[in-house]
This record gives sequence, structure tokens and C-alpha cells, in this order.
Amino acid sequence: MKPLDRPDLAGAVCLALALGACTSPRVAGSGGQSVTATGGAPATGGVTATGGVTATGGSSAGGAAGVGYDAVVLADGPVAFWAMKSGAGTEPDLTGNGNTGTYKKGPTALATLPNGDRAADFDGASQYLTVPSNRSFSIPTTGDLTWEAWIKPDVLQFPHASDDYVDWMGKCQDYAPTCEWEARMYSITTSETRPNRLSAYVFNTSAMLGSAADWQPVTALITAGSWYHVVGEYTVRAAPADCMNTAMYPGSINIWVNGVAWNHGSHGQTGCMSQYDVVPTAASSPLDIGTMGMDTWFPGAVGKVALYDRLLTAAQIAAHYQAMTGKTPTGTCGDSCSF
Repeated sequence: MKPLDRPDLAGAVCLALALGACTSPRVAGSGGQSVTATGGAPATGGVTATGGVTATGGSSAGGAAGVGYDAVVLADGPVAFWAMKSGAGTEPDLTGNGNTGTYKKGPTALATLPNGDRAADFDGASQYLTVPSNRSFSIPTTGDLTWEAWIKPDVLQFPHASDDYVDWMGKCQDYAPTCEWEARMYSITTSETRPNRLSAYVFNTSAMLGSAADWQPVTALITAGSWYHVVGEYTVRAAPADCMNTAMYPGSINIWVNGVAWNHGSHGQTGCMSQYDVVPTAASSPLDIGTMGMDTWFPGAVGKVALYDRLLTAAQIAAHYQAMTGKTPTGTCGDSCSF
């Protein structure tokens, strides 16, 4: 059964945290372990491939002492990392952990990232990359999971969408009974007024309604052909203080775009695992990129996909953005977000 969308919930006050952005505090709820808040660093706008910063040999400009983007990511210890530059055949896991991906319905076109590296540009109709299931891709293995990628939508109104959105990555291929999590993007025109929203969702294995963190851009912020750095984080160790029933459903969800963290304080119970009674469970679904359940398809490029069995800090997220673009993140986020 397909995961259902859930109504948007609005809440109260923006919580200004470190690095100047608004996000949910990682305060322990009942049964949750207290951890430090990770407010996202603000970001500088969408980065087009044309005119992007290019380093010799396609390595990243920016970052510490000119260190390449891949090296910056690998230094932060991902459990899997795919450059997404093959476009056909197989895609190696750069961590050495053996999580090789396989392209389906390829070869894809190739797009150019802001640092000059190449990335698979999916046709939005049938192309995707699939990776066999691994417990390190599941939230319960350590209690924390972070996914990270660079995406470039080729269009803003998706032709192969479901309920106004596409699942551009996820571990929920067959829906029930092996659903876990997904990365989602909405079309520019939606029935629920969510234009080009970016979301990090998590589900029970039965699919149905999922809990999420939602990054809602201001009007006209997102443009076709521009690159965006998107990071989703899940934890069952802690939750904002206003999350309900955390003794039974502990944990929370966060999302960053271009280094700008969403603001849980403006969205009520959105961002709480307890929003829809989600208890993350490790299951057998493969990880798919470019689609999730073979019913929505992302028309655009996806590059530099990394998974971590822990939470990245705001400083690490900002450093990854800077390593790719050579720019320091700047921006704000409340009910809606900008950079």
C-alpha cells in the first residue's frame, strides 16, 4: 500500500539557533536522550551548473584548503557514498563498503555539478539507480540516519507525479510491508499549496501516513536547472520539547536545503515521529534513487548521494555546501524558507 500524504500543520514561534537559522531544538522528549541542537547554517541561493566553480580535474573548489568535495564527505564517515557519475551500468560506493548501485533503463544523460563533476540526469519516466538493502541504511541500526544529495530539477511541474509530488529517493520500493523513508519534492502547482516543497519523510513498514520535516520555499525561489543541496536527518534519540507522546513514539526529523535548516517551531507536530505514530523499523526494501516506488519519477539530476548512520552537524552540512560551491551558506526559515 502506498504511503499517504498528510495534512500540513502550522505551529508557533521560530527558534533562532546557532549559525543564524531557525530549526527544532534537539531536546529529549520522554524516553529520549538529550543531544545538542543542530541549527542549520543559512545558505546562498540555488547554484546553476553553468558558471559553477570548477577545480582542476573536476574536484571541488572551496572547502578547507581547496580539499575536493568527495574528500570532505568521506572525511565525515558516510556508510555509503555514490558520486552518481556513471549514468549506466554500475555506480561504485566510494566508502569501500561495497554498496554498489545499478542503473536501470539507462544510460542517463549527464549534468554538470557546480564544482565541475558529472552527475546522472534521469529522464523522469523510467530511469533510476537501485542499491540492495543494507542495515546501515535503516534508522534503528544506530538510532540515527542522515541522507544527503545534490539535486537539479529539469522542470518544476513533474509529469510523472503522484498527488503533486515525486519521491526522488527512498527505501520503500514496494510500500507495505517494507517501507522505511523517502526524500520528496513537490511540483510548483499543488492542490495543497505546497509549491516545490522539499520533504524528508519516514514511515511505518505498513506505509500509510508518514511523519516528515518540510522545507517550504518562498515563491519563485526554486528554479529549473539549478542545483540544491538537500539533507534529511532522522533520530529516535531525541525530539523537540513540544512533540507529543514521545515515550511511545520517540524521535524527530530535520531537513536542510543549501545549508538552511527548516524551522520545526513554525510547524507544530510536523517533524515529530509521533505526528503519525511512526516507529522506524529496518526492512528489506532496496534503496532507489530517481524514484522510490516505481510510480513517481524525478526528471532531473541527482549527484553525490551519501548516507550516514549518525546525524551530521550544522557545521558539517555548511562545510559540504561550501566545498561544492565555494560559497558560505546564508538564509532564513520560518513558515517558509529562503536563501
